[in-house]
Amino acid sequence: MNWISGEVPETPFKCTAKFRYRQPDQGVTVTFGEGGTCEVIFDEPQKAITPGQSVVFYDGDVCLGGATIDRIHK
Repeated sequence: MNWISGEVPETPFKCTAKFRYRQPDQGVTVTFGEGGTCEVIFDEPQKAITPGQSVVFYDGDVCLGGATIDRIHK
């Protein structure tokens, strides 16, 4: 994970996220796990999320940071 401000937010927190460049922002809840991981739960089911893609977190127009997806849970 990489946080633009350099400060790690407290979790769980709600924000928006996207995993495709032109995708509309999607509501998510982010919770940190062990070993520098996080779990991202989308408010609505998403199609075709793939390990290796990036997920980018936003607060309105402000980019909070992002992470590389390493596994998917359905």
